[in-house]
Amino acid sequence: MFLTAVKISLIAYMFVYLGSPGMIFSWYQNLIYRIKWDWLYKPLGGCEKCFAGQASLWYYIFFHEGDYRLLEHLFFVSLSIALTMIYRKITDIIDHDETQNNRL
Repeated sequence: MFLTAVKISLIAYMFVYLGSPGMIFSWYQNLIYRIKWDWLYKPLGGCEKCFAGQASLWYYIFFHEGDYRLLEHLFFVSLSIALTMIYRKITDIIDHDETQNNRL
């Protein structure tokens, strides 16, 4: 379950990250940016935590329907969101270091 949460959260994070201007999925971000409602925009990819949470929520429902456990489901979704937050911190550190190196 942990490895699955890592995979889902990393894919979700990278999908949103690669939606930045000039990146491969920027067209998708431009498309969903037109959505006026945050409750729809964010889970569709406007927010990496929301997108990872939605992806893991639905993944668990579809692939654990026979042996559904509520607490395990909540943990799975929470873990995916927490991992996404860690990825964001790592990305911020890397981006900051690249900015510092470009100044030299």
